[in-house]
Amino acid sequence: MTAALGLSLVLGLLSQAKGPTVDEVHFTVVPAPRPAPKPADDDKDEGAPARLAYMKDSVTRYTVRPAEAGAAAFRLVPEPIFRLNNAVSGVKDGAIFLWLDELNRPEAAVQVFRIPNGWWLHEFTSLSTGPFVAETDSARTWHPSRPGLEFKPIPDAPKPASTAEQRLRQMRAMAREFAAEDEFEGKDWNALRLLPTPLLRYGKAGAKVEDGALFSFVLGTDPEVFLMLEARPGRAGLEWQYAFAPMTSYAVKGSWKGKDAWSLPWRKDAIDPNGTFCDLIYSKGIEPAAGGSK
Repeated sequence: MTAALGLSLVLGLLSQAKGPTVDEVHFTVVPAPRPAPKPADDDKDEGAPARLAYMKDSVTRYTVRPAEAGAAAFRLVPEPIFRLNNAVSGVKDGAIFLWLDELNRPEAAVQVFRIPNGWWLHEFTSLSTGPFVAETDSARTWHPSRPGLEFKPIPDAPKPASTAEQRLRQMRAMAREFAAEDEFEGKDWNALRLLPTPLLRYGKAGAKVEDGALFSFVLGTDPEVFLMLEARPGRAGLEWQYAFAPMTSYAVKGSWKGKDAWSLPWRKDAIDPNGTFCDLIYSKGIEPAAGGSK
């Protein structure tokens, strides 16, 4: 999440879809959100459905597509992969949405949330291996000029297994070999906690990505770093590769078995629309009314 604001959101929703296990078909990667635990009668949030509708509508304004002329646009998943809420920080609500390619692979993510002064922010991060363009009303809003990810082979990794279930077990085991840290609020370095269940599953037999999963490292319950593991063609055939991506503009770093593997400095220019991580103001002082969105 954006470092410039120093927010810490509570991850209120995390579930994984139970897609098909047949290797020849695309994985079902985005879960239907589960309802949050029912609050006590004196703690009901009547505006939550309206805010969700507002957030969902806000991301439909974007068309995200590869930079190449004539390339098909990525597909926006209409439901959020996360629903966020943190009364302590004053952030009343938030959600993370994804754009997927033809393999159901995530290419871009946006976190939508409302800060205490009433402003709604859109935080974007690239999960792509190439440049792309996000447009609103034919105007370029966010256009990373370089890839957001750089995949590298995982040292000593096993060969990708023959079945989807076995490959998932491999990815979970390999993810535990990685670690991530961030310098939250520009202060001390913090070890981040790996969420053991991948947030997404994607891929297709015979495609450029045979199988893949999106993992997250969190500070408390705040996603700060993504880890993507993918079965990709290598020098000796199909192999497991990894890439990190930030969900914050503070300094971050990742490691494998204690060895440095990735790092980014504090990016104070997070409002740069050419950056692979970009923080934009969407609207100011709007609180959707219960029963509808503005």
